[in-house]
Amino acid sequence: MLFYAIFSGFPGGRTVHGEGEEKSGLALLMGDIDKNYKILERLSTYFAFEEAEKELAIYRDASTGLMTLCKTATTKFARPDDDKYQEFNNVMLTAAENIAGAFGNNHKTSSLEDVLWQTGLLRQSCADCHKHLGIITGPARHDKKGKS
Repeated sequence: MLFYAIFSGFPGGRTVHGEGEEKSGLALLMGDIDKNYKILERLSTYFAFEEAEKELAIYRDASTGLMTLCKTATTKFARPDDDKYQEFNNVMLTAAENIAGAFGNNHKTSSLEDVLWQTGLLRQSCADCHKHLGIITGPARHDKKGKS
């Protein structure tokens, strides 16, 4: 329900029939993206892939799931009339594909730093998109409620 509350406040023009279902579907999708992202974020506690060897299957699954969810977000919830939104979503998708690629090749050509860099790009593209759409998340969301 938290994600529905966050994503139900999209700014925009008139209400279109079915728009509520789209926002709800996008909110659920973003919740799933966030779950996979948080799994990958745990990689920042390691210095090399070898230290996370026992958990690599978990990270590989999360990166594959993240890529699939990002593809869904960029196709099912595309906004062709909003260039910035599309740009942010394409950066998100590219980062997710790069992360999945690093785990797909058993990290032979990618370092942990490469994956962490891509994870940072993904995080930043999401933050930029939320700002663009006027979506308030995290502590700022609670601060705004407290000030009203």
